[in-house]
Amino acid sequence: MLFLILLIIVVYGILILWFADGLQHHDKKEEQLNIDAMPLVSVIVSARNEEKNIPQLISALNQQSYPHHLYEILVANDRSSDGTAKLLQKLAHHQSNLTVETIKETPLGWSPKKWALSQIIERARGEILIQTDADCIPTSKWIETIVQEFDDPSVGFVSGPAPLTNHKGYIDNLFEMESLAQDVFSAGALSHGFALSCTGRNIAFRKSVYEEISGYEDIQNFQSGDDDLLLQKVATQTKWKVKFSLEKNSIVESPPPKSIVQFVRQRLRFASKGLSYYQMQSSTGLKLILPFLYLANFVVVISLLNFAQLASFLWLVPLLLKAIFDGVITYIFYSRLKLNWSLSVFAVLTLLHPFYVVIFGALGPFTTINWKR
Repeated sequence: MLFLILLIIVVYGILILWFADGLQHHDKKEEQLNIDAMPLVSVIVSARNEEKNIPQLISALNQQSYPHHLYEILVANDRSSDGTAKLLQKLAHHQSNLTVETIKETPLGWSPKKWALSQIIERARGEILIQTDADCIPTSKWIETIVQEFDDPSVGFVSGPAPLTNHKGYIDNLFEMESLAQDVFSAGALSHGFALSCTGRNIAFRKSVYEEISGYEDIQNFQSGDDDLLLQKVATQTKWKVKFSLEKNSIVESPPPKSIVQFVRQRLRFASKGLSYYQMQSSTGLKLILPFLYLANFVVVISLLNFAQLASFLWLVPLLLKAIFDGVITYIFYSRLKLNWSLSVFAVLTLLHPFYVVIFGALGPFTTINWKR
């Protein structure tokens, strides 16, 4: 059995090093935007009960380096019961490029967030739609950097790094690396043309592409998936390229879960879409790679349980090999984003990550999660 586990980890390592090579040779954006060719951009946000977060987001969006007359901000107030509506109205009164859409109810068969986003996308005037969440803080050159990815006329969808962090201590560093680890695989796969996943905190797409795939049609009933399920539609139903913006200025930060309970609920929500990839048209790469990544973590858990029972250090070899492969790709990813990679943080996640991937991956598709949406 140990031989089989080691074989799986070696294959896993080959896949990870292939991803890492793609990141290493990822094109860098060094040229300046052509002012005469700058497209009109629509930043779209769905907000529900975000009274405390909206001011920071709007402030960050108002400080963008992109010419202010070339981007608009559209916020859907999705049935908020706090002071979000009043605050947005006040902000819109003093800001000409801010449009607020009030969502009073969600039609049957639609997830609330997708319905809210669909309504503001209809009103969007921009050629490029950039999506984030109400509790996010983008860098000052976020719009500019993301738009540069669309200089290639064949690119239709762009994803960017979206770490969860407050920069307040070791726990935040754990959440940051844990969240960026998901982006590592997305970026590595996209570097070789495989669309795995993305996060709605930091995605962008051409409005014409959204219309070409009929928006959220056929996925509107999934409670989540306004990001990765949309990505799969673009990847499988069109010839548009999908890219990952591997630039420090394309980072969008968001606060991490405030408790273990929140973290568990969040991860179960993410994992709840697992079976949906096989119920809809999704890429072959996704259908093959995701189960294999789960299998790699599963065999590491098995090896650790055997080590605990048999006290044979041979059973630690799979974990150590996987740690080396994961360390290489995360270090490259952090370096490209000009972030500080921490060995101690990585070591802790190396032990924890296989267990919660296996647990959440197994429970997620069969768990109904209720959250504010």
